[in-house]
Amino acid sequence: MRKIFLKLLFCLLVLPVSVTAQQQVTGVVKDQNGPISNASVYENGNVKNGVRSDEDGRFKLTLKQGGDSLTVTSVGYVQQGVRVGSSGYVEVIMQPSTNDLNDVIVSGYGTTQRITNTGSISTIKGDVIRSVPTANVQNTLSGRLPGIFTQQRSGQPGKDAADYYIRGVSSLNPAGNQPLIIVDDIEYTYDQLQQINVNEIESISILKDAATTAIYGIKGANGVLVVTTRRGKLGRPQINVRTEAGVQVPTNVPNYLNAYNSALLVNEARQNDGLTPLFTQNDIDLFKTGEDPYGHPDVNWYNAIFKKNSMQANTNVDISGGTEAVKYFASFGAFTQNGSIKDFSSKNGDGLNTNYFFRRFDFRTNLDIQATRNLSMRIDLTGRFGMVNEPNTDNIMGEIYDFTRSTPYGAPFVNPDGSYAYMYNTVSMLPTLNERLALLGYSRVKRNDLNILFGAKENLSDLVKGLSISGQIAYASTWDVGRKLLRGMPPSYHYDAASKTYTLNPNSGYNMPTYALSAFNSISNKQVNLQGFLNYDRTFGNSQVKGLVLFNQTSSSSMASTPSNFRGYGISAGYYYKQKYLLDLKLGYNGSDRFKTEHRFGLFPAVSAGWNLAEEPFFKQAFPFIKLFKFRASYGLVGSDVVGGNQYIYRQVYNRGGSYSFGENNSVASGIQEGALGNESVTWEKKKSQNYALDVNLWDNHVSFTIERFYDNRYDQLVYPGSISAILGIGTAPVNIGIVHNQGWDLQFNFQGKIGELQYAIMPVISLANNKVIYKDEAFQRYPWLFETGHPIGQPFGYTWIGFYKNQADIDSSARPNVGSIHPGDLKYKDLNGDGTIDESDMSAIGRPNLPSTNIGLTLNAQYKGFNVSVLFQGAFNYSLALKGTGIEPFQSQFQPVHLYRWTPDNPDDALFPRLTTDPGSVNSPTAYMSDFWLKNAHYIRLKSVELGYQVPTKWLPLKINNARLYFSAYNLFTWFNIKIYQQDPEVESNSVGDSYLNQRVMNLGLQIGF
Repeated sequence: MRKIFLKLLFCLLVLPVSVTAQQQVTGVVKDQNGPISNASVYENGNVKNGVRSDEDGRFKLTLKQGGDSLTVTSVGYVQQGVRVGSSGYVEVIMQPSTNDLNDVIVSGYGTTQRITNTGSISTIKGDVIRSVPTANVQNTLSGRLPGIFTQQRSGQPGKDAADYYIRGVSSLNPAGNQPLIIVDDIEYTYDQLQQINVNEIESISILKDAATTAIYGIKGANGVLVVTTRRGKLGRPQINVRTEAGVQVPTNVPNYLNAYNSALLVNEARQNDGLTPLFTQNDIDLFKTGEDPYGHPDVNWYNAIFKKNSMQANTNVDISGGTEAVKYFASFGAFTQNGSIKDFSSKNGDGLNTNYFFRRFDFRTNLDIQATRNLSMRIDLTGRFGMVNEPNTDNIMGEIYDFTRSTPYGAPFVNPDGSYAYMYNTVSMLPTLNERLALLGYSRVKRNDLNILFGAKENLSDLVKGLSISGQIAYASTWDVGRKLLRGMPPSYHYDAASKTYTLNPNSGYNMPTYALSAFNSISNKQVNLQGFLNYDRTFGNSQVKGLVLFNQTSSSSMASTPSNFRGYGISAGYYYKQKYLLDLKLGYNGSDRFKTEHRFGLFPAVSAGWNLAEEPFFKQAFPFIKLFKFRASYGLVGSDVVGGNQYIYRQVYNRGGSYSFGENNSVASGIQEGALGNESVTWEKKKSQNYALDVNLWDNHVSFTIERFYDNRYDQLVYPGSISAILGIGTAPVNIGIVHNQGWDLQFNFQGKIGELQYAIMPVISLANNKVIYKDEAFQRYPWLFETGHPIGQPFGYTWIGFYKNQADIDSSARPNVGSIHPGDLKYKDLNGDGTIDESDMSAIGRPNLPSTNIGLTLNAQYKGFNVSVLFQGAFNYSLALKGTGIEPFQSQFQPVHLYRWTPDNPDDALFPRLTTDPGSVNSPTAYMSDFWLKNAHYIRLKSVELGYQVPTKWLPLKINNARLYFSAYNLFTWFNIKIYQQDPEVESNSVGDSYLNQRVMNLGLQIGF
């Protein structure tokens, strides 16, 4: 009995301890896209007691040390510690890591690990850019990756993709600065990239130096953007549905003066020019009071035509999973982006949609098949179907800006009897814009993109360990079909309020013209690509050896040009010892039929090396908190085969047409004319590229940074020789003589940490790129300040503003143009050559090019339990902006608030604008006399994107839903811009009228669920 009592007492004392020490924990590991399989979950402080999450992200673990916390790790995610509550159930939401040393980085025709990479590569994961509510991949990259420079010129639905450049520009050939685009090893065009659904993307890599681009040879000089799409993973089918809808609002709405203020300024300008006023005092009073809305209308045509906002919507469904035999990923997407024009079709009753809009439907299926133990195959099929609609009128924003086409007082929105009016007091006498939008029809283009890829890979490790051979064939086609529904000018009338009579527009008849339907086809491109690879990757003790032999051939044809062909070979070799001493060699040998046979192929070598000092024993002992301290450098040669104009520059051109007179009667006969001379020695542009970098990871990768310095010498550039006189009498071909130097910095920092259950990340990036034209064979200039050589590509030239002419005495004693008359209040320019006359010889380099030379980004991420927030600030500095014509000039542009601050005798010192004049060719015109009065050094900072999300706990989810997330996202939310004279978005094209479709701010609500 005593023994039984002691046993019971022992159990009562020990059992609670045993229960505590062996608490069972269950849970799920996921990210914002759903469950994460194969994540490591172990007891904090006991790495031997751990499990891996299953295909649904679920796990079960028994704690053995009496603790109450877990550590969760997964490749590509930030390590996370989790406390276990009394329920014994935890839900772990992982955040992607951007500085994991084991991260696999996609490079040129292969992959590498960050710890052994020796080239210049910046990469971003698809789930990061999927949070940006925009239709185009290009718009998601600015401010996120070092080395990327972007400019979004337009917000038009279907045409709002940003232009982008890698490490700035370095080619004198305008088309020669576009990066090469590779999607799953296949070359894409700018337009094709714009059509890709972001939901399909696994990752994007930017290849920036010769070590990463030499394998592309004559296509690598501008850098390479590599897109990898998502593929299936082992596990049961996982279905994800993502649907969102947003409101679009212009980032900057123009503010124009009303009829009253415009009329005052019109009279003032005419008085300045010695002309009689256009408006009487009675007219001015009626404009001010608004008592006569038809005889003295006051219409803000922007507000009358455009809505305050428009809608966009995006829905994506994808399914992925697979077995050891077959893995699959399939996605389907639908995107709708509406325009901002009001609906004017109801008045006519024909139901035509004359608004801007964009529709895109897409699908992708990626299959990976393990056919035998050593043979694997892939089959990718992608289709994209887009539709872009535009009103069948001229540029809408351009018309609203244009004072010669519409004025606030020119016509009422509609006449008193409901008929349409026309701008009777303008030269064009066009019907009002609302009538033309209602009645003139539309232009609509349907575009289709189809890509098919079949690949096979044979593992030859049975013969040679680490050896494999693979090949693939891809077909891509793009075609479109358009239709226009257009009618002649509909009837419109001028209403005379005094006599209450209507006068028909002399440019139209009384009857409504019928619609005429026409069709057109502008794109029909086909491309076939063949690739073959021999890969070798093997580890011998502490040494890893990698090798690649590549064959690549592309044939393409287009309705707009003759077929083109490219063929290339490549060799890549790498040796890495203890992940400490790193060496890579690349060799590209390829050519294009753009060049003559003997100049068709070229050799493009590159070498890169790295030294990971953190793996040295003495360094580990001295600095144990430093996990990576890697120096790397690269040097190599790359090229560009982009040529403007004639595809075959080496051939002499003869053009049909022209006429010849001969004989006594001067008979005229048509024939063939000699065109521009050919250049039989033409070859590709070349770039010698140097890159030096330092990669550092500290404190278990919580802090990391990369600093890169690059120098590029781009030579043999194709330019038209300016030193050849036009007296030659015939056109010349471009010659390989241009030289440009480009140099700069890429800097990327990453700070990741945790305070309690709050995880945070701070990621600034800085990109700087400055180029200089070394030689371009300019025509001889009389003065040194007129040469473009020595300045950046795109350097603006103009006059130097030194103030306003103060009075007649100042005019008489100062240099001035010989054309036109000069008055007090006109812009005064510096006489550089001292000859007393302002002319082209007094122009010099002013301001900076329009492409910013400095780009910055700051990403702030935070996560607390199921809540997350991500904010991106993006800024651009060191560039210049100027507008002309209808963008700013009185009587070409609508009158704007800055015109109220013009020079007058009563305001000679604080004027922000020259005196008003009706003369379009006066010294005050930026079209006739561009100067640094108009060209402003600019910079801006945008709140580029924002996302606020909430991960719904799994235990709240009904049915078989295993993941649900609600989120708010925004794009171009706020902008701080230093230029006030122009009412423009900071990314508008310089030296233009700035009348593109306004860039849009998007505010978006979304729901993502997974099964």
